[in-house]
Order: sequence, then structure tokens, then C-alpha cells
Amino acid sequence: MNKSSNFSPEAVGFFSLATAGALLTVLVWGGTPIITKFGAMSVDVLSLALLRTVAALPLAVLILAVLRCPLPWYGRDKWLIFALGVTGLIGFPVLFTLGVGLTSAGHAAVVAAATPVFAGLLEALVNRRFPPGRWWLGVSVAFVGVVILIAEAIGLDSVDASWQGDLLCASGGLSAAMSFVVGARLTPRYGSIGVTMWSVVVGAVIQLPFVILRMDAAAWAAIEPLGWTAIIYLSAGSTVVAYITWIFALTRGGIGRMSVWQFGLPVVGVAGAAVFLAEPLTPMLIAATVIILFGVALVQRR
Repeated sequence: MNKSSNFSPEAVGFFSLATAGALLTVLVWGGTPIITKFGAMSVDVLSLALLRTVAALPLAVLILAVLRCPLPWYGRDKWLIFALGVTGLIGFPVLFTLGVGLTSAGHAAVVAAATPVFAGLLEALVNRRFPPGRWWLGVSVAFVGVVILIAEAIGLDSVDASWQGDLLCASGGLSAAMSFVVGARLTPRYGSIGVTMWSVVVGAVIQLPFVILRMDAAAWAAIEPLGWTAIIYLSAGSTVVAYITWIFALTRGGIGRMSVWQFGLPVVGVAGAAVFLAEPLTPMLIAATVIILFGVALVQRR
């Protein structure tokens, strides 16, 4: 039975479980860059991106077994769960990680901020319903705020940037947006936990051989306690918990409305850098945060 009628976006207000799920996801994902920075001290970045999903495999299997989540294997569902694992748990982290290595941090962050736009347009394409004017206005305002925030925090200089890196980052964002649309289609039938855990299994099984090839005994022995902390955070937090709450939020609140909360990721990242890395929090950063939240509020307003 399809439960999507119970979770129509029009029936969900601003103060809702969908919004709570989106905010929790943004908080967890927003801390990912800082955690990755710590983890990269003892693990190369690409291996860390692969381990983000592979290390979550045991937990995913345990949750599936305990909750007896059915395998999405009826009709086209088996192709959808495969597509979700590939786009959300392989395509995004790998493409974006490779892109960051070829472009500047500022360019990568701005390109990543386009993910909510990709998600909204893909949803509109699938549903054959163009986003309303308020959505465009809110997204535009929030995007401007993100650009200001990133320009002030890490700069937008193009010294280390390249179109190849920017294109890879954009491809990663598009891959993530595709996973949002696919996940929202499966969740009404299988639940956010089941859909997320099975997609983790798909993504982890595909990436496991690459981890085995990249990580020899010396590489595993070189991982410091902070590196293991990063792996646990990225796998259990970013991949399992945050992805469950995100798919739940998108399904219950609508992709177009909930995806704009991703504009808050740079805000969390900058705030975290100020707290944990002692980076300055300037008036311009605070103003940019207000602009971003105003743009998000425009989209959320009913």
C-alpha cells in the first residue's frame, strides 16, 4: 500500500517531524567537513570517502536483521534501490571528493550549494510541475547568502580552481539530488530505515573491493584514534543516522521544501570551524547566515 498520501508536503507545517529530521541531518552533515579534516590526518581522503559507506555495512546489516526490513525487490523497486545506493552512497562522496582535489575549497562549496536547486528541478521534472515563484525567490536568496558566507569564510579565489574539479563537484551534487528523488519514491513502501539500510548495503558491497585494494595492513595500522573517530562519525552518523532522517524528511515534507535546508550546511560548517578550529566569526558571516535562513524561511512558508 502506498502511504504517500499521508505525507503530502501541503499537510506538513514548518514545525513538524519533517523539519526536525531535516535539521538533524544538516547538523550531522554540516560537521562532516571538519571531521573529514581530522580523519585525513591518518587516512587519505579518497579512502575515507569509501570507508564512509563500507564501514557502515555491519551496522546496516544488523539493523536490517533486527527490524526485519523487507528487501525492495518487486518490479522496478530493485532497480530503484540499486540506483539509490549508486547515486547517494557512491556517486556523491566519490565524485565530490575527487572534485575537491582538483579545485579550490571555495568553488567546491559554492557548487555543492547548488544541490537543492538540482533536487527541486528533478522533482519538478518527475512530477511535471514547475516550482512556484516563492521557491525560486527563496532558493535565490539562500544561494546568495551561501556565496557571501563562503567568500567571507574561505574565499572564492580561482588560483587553485579548475573547470574539471568544478564539473566533478557539480556531478556529485547532481548525483546526490538524484538519490533524494529516488529515495522519496521508495520510502512510502519500505520506510526510511529500510530504504537507507538497503542502499548502504548496495553501496558498501560495490565499494568494498576498492577499499581492500587501497587499504593494506600498513594503512590500517596507520589510522590514529582521531581517524577511527572520523570513520565512526562518517559511517554511523553521516551515512546511517543522517541519511535515515534526510530520506524521512524528504518523503514527509516534500523534496522541494526540505532540500533547501541543505543551504544550512555551510552555516554549520563555519560555526563548527569557529568552535573547534578557532576560526574567526565575523559580522559578515553572521549577516550571511541571516540571509540564508531568510531564504529557507521563504520556501518553508505556507
